[in-house]
Amino acid sequence: MDAETSVLDRYVGERVDSMVDAGLLDEVYDIYKPGADYTRGLRQSIGVREFEDFLKTYLSDGNSSENGSVLLMEERKDDDKVTKENMRKILDFPKDEKLKIILEEAIDRVKLNTRRLLRRQKRRVSRLETVFGWKIHHVDATECLLSKSEESWDAKVVKPASEIVQCFLESESELGHDSTSGKPIERDLWSQYVCEACGNKVLRGRHEWEHHSQGRAHRKRTTQLKKAQTFKSREKQEEEEEVEVAGDIMKADKI
Repeated sequence: MDAETSVLDRYVGERVDSMVDAGLLDEVYDIYKPGADYTRGLRQSIGVREFEDFLKTYLSDGNSSENGSVLLMEERKDDDKVTKENMRKILDFPKDEKLKIILEEAIDRVKLNTRRLLRRQKRRVSRLETVFGWKIHHVDATECLLSKSEESWDAKVVKPASEIVQCFLESESELGHDSTSGKPIERDLWSQYVCEACGNKVLRGRHEWEHHSQGRAHRKRTTQLKKAQTFKSREKQEEEEEVEVAGDIMKADKI
């Protein structure tokens, strides 16, 4: 299922706002732990890590706003319920309040990171078609997201998706068989593979390659290389995606 990027961007913004209204701040508050590593586990998830700076400031700045007005809250260890209630009230503060600015920036980062994610997912799906040759059926949900109609969802998404699944279940050609000969596609036994991660080691046939790629030494080496490459490319990729999202939003605003 897919939709126009501009429509998805708008939907992401609305979805994040509804999550905040439904109690997202309470959840990230429960997860928060001072000094915790926000690059691993649950805390690295979109919708969690973006609030680290806000919670750190909220719980450690003396519980007062920028202009000196005291937040009506008790110590966290005494009453988490009161703390959460007052945290939600920050969104009603004046625009120039320090905590409101930090909180709104965190919410905007959730929206930005989610929009980056949807673009990465679109590219990954495209690669499944162009690189791996997967036969992917696209169901356009643009109209459904715009109209927010249950009837439109049933007609434009549920019905065609059900028909595609039914066709897949009934067709032998979708089960890994050659559609022209009716015979299973044979494995590649003699192609040459070169493992750059292991010093350009040459391997003969898919069986030898699979055996090598599952080995401990190869997996350890590739993990080290991926970590090194990730650190180098992450900042550049985020900058490019931020520019792309900003450009798309500007175009949408002009329309």
